[in-house]
Amino acid sequence: MRKLSLTRGLHTVLAMLLLLALIPITTVQAAAKDNLELLLKVGSTNATVNGKTIKIVKPFTEKGAVMVPLGVFKKTFGSTVTLELNDVVKVMFGPHTGAMTIGSQTAWKDGVKVKLDAPPRMVSGVLMVPLRFVAGVIGAGISSGSKGTIVVSMAAPLADSRSPKNDGIDSGVGKTKVGNSYYEWSMNYPSGLIVGDSGGDENVATFMSSENLYYLEIHATLLEVKADVDEMLDQLVRSSEESGETILDRGTFPEAMIPYARVVSKDSSGALWEGRQYYANGRLYELYLTDDNAMNYKDFAKYAGLLNSFQPSFNAKDRSIRDLSTVKEGSRTALNRDYGISLQIPADWSKDDQHLYYESKDGSYFQLKVSSAPSGSSLASWGEELKSQAADSFVPDAYLNKGSFFINISGVQAQINEVQYNYGNGWTTEYQMLLLKNGYRYYGKFVASAGHEDEKAKFNAMVSSMKIDFETIKENFGRLAEDSYLSLKNKAVTKISKTFGYVIDIPLLWAPYQDIFETQNVEYRFTGGRFQLSLSPEGFMEFTVNQLKDYYQNKNNDPKGPIIESVEETTFAGGPATVITVHQTKGAIPYVIKTTVFSKKDVVYTLTVTLNDANATPVQQQLLEQTLQSFRFTGTK
Repeated sequence: MRKLSLTRGLHTVLAMLLLLALIPITTVQAAAKDNLELLLKVGSTNATVNGKTIKIVKPFTEKGAVMVPLGVFKKTFGSTVTLELNDVVKVMFGPHTGAMTIGSQTAWKDGVKVKLDAPPRMVSGVLMVPLRFVAGVIGAGISSGSKGTIVVSMAAPLADSRSPKNDGIDSGVGKTKVGNSYYEWSMNYPSGLIVGDSGGDENVATFMSSENLYYLEIHATLLEVKADVDEMLDQLVRSSEESGETILDRGTFPEAMIPYARVVSKDSSGALWEGRQYYANGRLYELYLTDDNAMNYKDFAKYAGLLNSFQPSFNAKDRSIRDLSTVKEGSRTALNRDYGISLQIPADWSKDDQHLYYESKDGSYFQLKVSSAPSGSSLASWGEELKSQAADSFVPDAYLNKGSFFINISGVQAQINEVQYNYGNGWTTEYQMLLLKNGYRYYGKFVASAGHEDEKAKFNAMVSSMKIDFETIKENFGRLAEDSYLSLKNKAVTKISKTFGYVIDIPLLWAPYQDIFETQNVEYRFTGGRFQLSLSPEGFMEFTVNQLKDYYQNKNNDPKGPIIESVEETTFAGGPATVITVHQTKGAIPYVIKTTVFSKKDVVYTLTVTLNDANATPVQQQLLEQTLQSFRFTGTK
């Protein structure tokens, strides 16, 4: 870390420059474009900020890094800039934080330590910073323009997805506390505390000291039954012991303003941790702090002030609190920058932005997929393709097409299909979003969990909030895989097991669940069923068959089964085999299990196909039979 050697005058100049960077720009300019864009050039005092030319200190290169004035990021993208007393400059954008120290090559990005090619430094009274690092913090892309121009750009975020603003003043300026308004907690915000990246989990917050002194995590989870301090201590101790940690100190503090339990433990790497639990507001709050330099449990006494400042409450009127929550009116932003897609999801849903998958605690989910469109594809032909897929996957009385309508998403017409299907346990509603643009298909599927079919409003809200930058995908991707049912329907891929000497053709429509064919278990899943292949070296075929018969014996005469429909001796893969067919109902879903048992060279093979009655269409059954018959040992046809 850089020592406190800068003069008070330099601090004053820097503070003035930062304040100038905090002057709010009009939002009309940014709103007029789908992209925010900065154009600049090494050695030039001219820069273009969202279409407007401004004067800046000349960018230059140092040790391979392009150094630019820090203020241009605020002007272009609206990022937050703050100066801490120890010369640490923070750049914040939404949940992301970057921290640099003037004169030092050590920096932090979302709590992760990185080394800069060149350190930030003052030039003619202006703070110059490495372009690539700051662009990475805010999620902007860098590309080359004409005549040596550097282009820094990103999709314009939703109005409420950046750091919240208070009368035009950045949210990080003057804040002495930090917290989460949605999960209702707050604590002191000491200088040099860097907010880390919690991976999109609203209920987790991570922090790192800018001087690498300590690391802190705060978790908030719903807890229906109130926990007292003794129960919390027991949970902390049990969790530590199950992790192989050594307990160094433990205690309960029932007389504290907010009662809590505390343990100090040493993990297997030798690192010491202090763990605390609080209960309030129907939630369990957990705090975990580690200090790599701590040698004794007493060393955590210096962090008592920070940890004791934790409060399971959030005062929305307190302007000194920096709110880490991204929840606005019950929703939060989901964002995938690679595809240029953003949308609002319910605050209590889990989110996986990388795979564009979002799910409620009740099992409702919304998933987006992007693929290359087949040549000549249109919304009409795509819709007919989905109807064909449904007819091939569901028997007629298990599927209903409720109709379609059209909406506008980012200026492009999208089709919404409403369908229902019934596996036997009641009707499930599914909404399908179909959007076609620039040779890419954008497919969204919303499935409401059983008993929650009224969640159509949530689907409408998510789709209505969706923004897609259609230029982003062209920049980041070339040709993607085609997710076309008609083109994949009759195709298979040959899988070979060298270890066990067999070959089998797997339909491309099936989704792999365990597809390493050199292991003893393989599994694929498809609409309404699954395919399993299991091997038992040094097994006995007769023993395996008898085990299955015993397993499927309906000893209690349950009308729902299992019921063995047939046991057939036949020939399979050139040798004797036994095929056992069973019908069963579980969870109100009736289905058939067909197991083929055979052996070769002291290895017993079991091929099992499971198919729901609702999905036992001629197409599905034929595909399963083709797959079974494709099994052959190496060197056989």
